[in-house]
Amino acid sequence: MKRFFLGLLILLVLVVACFSFYIGTRQNLKFDAPLPAVTASTDSAVIERGRYVVRDLAGCTACHGDPKQHERIIAGEDVPLVGGFEFKIPPGKVYPRNITPDPETGIGAFSDAQIARALRFGVGHDGRALLPFMEMQGLSDEDLVAVVSYLRSQPPVRNVVPAHQFNLLGMIVKATVLAKPVGPKETPLQANPHGPTVENGRYLAESVANCWACHTNRDMNTGALVGGHLAGANFQDDFNPKRMWHPPNLTSDPTTGRLAKFTEDAFVARMRAGRAIPGSPMPWQGFQKLSEDDLRAIYRYLKTVPPVVNDPGPAFEDKP
Repeated sequence: MKRFFLGLLILLVLVVACFSFYIGTRQNLKFDAPLPAVTASTDSAVIERGRYVVRDLAGCTACHGDPKQHERIIAGEDVPLVGGFEFKIPPGKVYPRNITPDPETGIGAFSDAQIARALRFGVGHDGRALLPFMEMQGLSDEDLVAVVSYLRSQPPVRNVVPAHQFNLLGMIVKATVLAKPVGPKETPLQANPHGPTVENGRYLAESVANCWACHTNRDMNTGALVGGHLAGANFQDDFNPKRMWHPPNLTSDPTTGRLAKFTEDAFVARMRAGRAIPGSPMPWQGFQKLSEDDLRAIYRYLKTVPPVVNDPGPAFEDKP
């Protein structure tokens, strides 16, 4: 019996050692993703489109903005994209990077193609997979150029951002579920759709504004989507650990869907009105500035999304 338990203990130790070795060797894997043929433009119209995508549609400031200027971010001002926000999630602490053109602490030393590869294929300048939180893989070729051009046009700001701090769960997730970079789900469009069309709305809602990222439930340990598409979600407030937000169901389900209650004009008016609930994580400061064509396009696309029965609850709830 002693030999049996001794053998079992040795086997357990070997299994743990092998698993630890496996996890340790997969923390800095390198990947050979293609470098998109992107060159930054100095054309003012291209740069302005990039500003519209970065600041208003994609809301990059919410993560990459200066955390010391949070009130200005909420007010919709164009604060420097110096990074540094601390996001505490089950796998550890994540710090969005400095994406100003500073050559030492930002993206100034990276080529246009390397920046474009990070956005489209989730691979950093050093070949390592980036965390799939910056979900811009579906940007059109035209918008990819616009975003790179806009980032290049910004003043460089020196700001050292801490490295991500993964706990044991984070290291396991990074070595398994998030081991490979996330690229586009389908071939990206070459040019942007335009006008109040379903095609334009689908592109904006699914690939640029990424409405599903907050309005679909996720597994908070892995980031995997686990709920009905755009059918509402719940997550903890980044600034108030006692508050849980419940983004609404954006489908047209007649009993639980928010889109079933809005006419097109009412939807546009609501988006124009901006933040109604103080502290709401919805990037109203950008969305309320969207063009009318784009707002109508998003509405028309959302009306085509299959209805899902799901009531995520009140807008928010506070724990005792």
